[in-house]
Amino acid sequence: MDLKNGVLSFGKMTPNKPRQKKHTPSTMQADALFTFTTKLEYLMGYLELSYISPRYYIEDIKYLRIPKLKKIAYPMKCFCDINLHKLDVHIEWYGNYGLAFSKEWGMNKGIQPIQYINLESELRKSFTTAFSLALKTDTSKESKAQIKMENFLLHEMMYFKPYSGIMKNRTTGKNEVKCFTDECEWRYISDVTIAGFEQVHYDNAYLNEDVLNYFNGLMAEVPEIALSFNYEDIKYIIVKSNIEFRVLTEKIVSLNLGETEKYQLMSKIVVWDNSRGDF
Repeated sequence: MDLKNGVLSFGKMTPNKPRQKKHTPSTMQADALFTFTTKLEYLMGYLELSYISPRYYIEDIKYLRIPKLKKIAYPMKCFCDINLHKLDVHIEWYGNYGLAFSKEWGMNKGIQPIQYINLESELRKSFTTAFSLALKTDTSKESKAQIKMENFLLHEMMYFKPYSGIMKNRTTGKNEVKCFTDECEWRYISDVTIAGFEQVHYDNAYLNEDVLNYFNGLMAEVPEIALSFNYEDIKYIIVKSNIEFRVLTEKIVSLNLGETEKYQLMSKIVVWDNSRGDF
């Protein structure tokens, strides 16, 4: 595994497998995947483009106790499958503007629930040992099998998160202690190498929000690495207030859609200030 030049090497991601033949809805969680943002303009941008771009996010991986690796960044888009009547706390952390898609759509797109790690578990200890050994391997002498295993470990890490930790609240900007399992998180991780971007950054020179936001802006211009959707895939569109409802409906009217499709899209809008106590 190459640690040179501030970038961990990463092989091509596995192509999507054929769609599942039958979707089995959850009896405990929402049969939908929600994603939230902090600004109405971002939400309207998703609707206008009918795709959501991945963004590099910095992950604190000190909990994995891997030598020399404290933080890492890779491109993702996060979702949750929290029931509507429990979404209030999640919205307070991630923003008032959201899209909800059918879970069947999300699974067919390769969106994956993440694994929450108990620091004292054998899983964490075994992963730490395996990844640490991979880092010590002489890359000039690696076999194809070793490279595949290393790429597997790195890919696996992308779907890990500790049970709890400190995180910045996107709405308040404050760092707070959070139980991450409350997020019921699913992740879409795009293979951005097909567009010339690095899949993983770990070096301090890259782990800078301004630098990563620059890359995020560039990735937003590449539909091929984004998560595309059709309007019929949307279950709910969430906005905070009646004023924003009017702004959003005006935006939908301006879209290059048929009248029926526009009305169907408007019918999916939920004004959270009006509806939050009804679910």
